Amino acid sequence: MTMLLFVNGKPVDSDRVVPNLFEEDRLSVFESLRSYHGKIFRLGEHLNRLFESAKTVRLNLPKTKEVLEEELIQSLRLSRQQDAFLRLAVDDQNSYIWVTNRSRPAWIYRKGVAIKTVAIRRNAVNAEPPEAKTSAFFNNVLLTLEEHDSEIFESIALDVNGYVTEATSWNIFMVRAQKLFTPQVGILHGVTRQFVIKCAKAEHFPTLESNLTRHDLWNAEEAFLTNTSGEIVPIRSLDGRKIGTQIPGIVTQKLMNRFRRTLQQELKVEN
Repeated sequence: MTMLLFVNGKPVDSDRVVPNLFEEDRLSVFESLRSYHGKIFRLGEHLNRLFESAKTVRLNLPKTKEVLEEELIQSLRLSRQQDAFLRLAVDDQNSYIWVTNRSRPAWIYRKGVAIKTVAIRRNAVNAEPPEAKTSAFFNNVLLTLEEHDSEIFESIALDVNGYVTEATSWNIFMVRAQKLFTPQVGILHGVTRQFVIKCAKAEHFPTLESNLTRHDLWNAEEAFLTNTSGEIVPIRSLDGRKIGTQIPGIVTQKLMNRFRRTLQQELKVEN
């Protein structure tokens, strides 16, 4: 995997340690982005969320959205990568951009993935706002440290009341009776999550945001994960219980197709 690092828009040695990000009293906000054919997906929405995160944690960012947008575009151009994964982190002094060629294995879209719920609970919303993407990411780190079978793709966290929230870096949807259901609170407001809701509306599938239990997911007709790097990934099973009868399910497949078509239209990406 090739990785390039840019600090304040200028390339530096990718092996260099960035000390500011690891100081005990240093807080930063971050966004994970993806480019297609040299164009960054939903860049404006990602930057809006970055500034919302900063406001929530009272972090004064040293740059405007316009400057950060230019740095991201410039970093992608200098990396000479068309389809890339980008990570933007900003503290009160500097901006840091990593550009890499990360990709997801093709089989997860054909066969779906197995996921499981774990003992770790999502922090209560009055303890740590889940909408803010900050370097204080310990709750999610604990999810990744949960031991599970090698075939398990992701861990799902419940909230303190036992409702489904999200995975370590994915939002979750389920399908019943041609309707989409997705958790309402205790989650990150994913950029791709909102894009999928838009795609569902175009396909005339209503989306309901509500509290969901594992019982709901175990008995769903279909379910899938969403995030920026992976787009839409069908869920094959949850806690050893098979979900649905077809992978991807009919609704999930229509959304995957709509996602690609809408993406091509928005970014004017050629087939």
